[in-house]
Amino acid sequence: MTLLKELEYDEIDFQKYGSQQLATVVFDRDEDGEQSQITILKDGKINQFNGSNKYNPSARRGASCVYAEEEEDGGKCVKICTIQHKGVTLIEVHSVCQDELDYLFKNIQ
Repeated sequence: MTLLKELEYDEIDFQKYGSQQLATVVFDRDEDGEQSQITILKDGKINQFNGSNKYNPSARRGASCVYAEEEEDGGKCVKICTIQHKGVTLIEVHSVCQDELDYLFKNIQ
């Protein structure tokens, strides 16, 4: 395995130390589908449901996202996303709001 590019954390205002992976989420939908099959891997558990594309970073297809959070109280959460769009694979980092966390992880204990 060869490292191609390392993210500079000061570019996204996120703590390199004192953060941890929260979950992995896969948004699986047909092109322009109104809903996604959402699969969440968190704390050794898998949860799947059909849901809104509101938090899917892909405008038209599926995506996979690794959610990471700062450990301090009130710390930020980001998602590192792999997105397929028109034959191109994109890698993006997005901020995450509390509403998104509540929506995705509401049924995971």
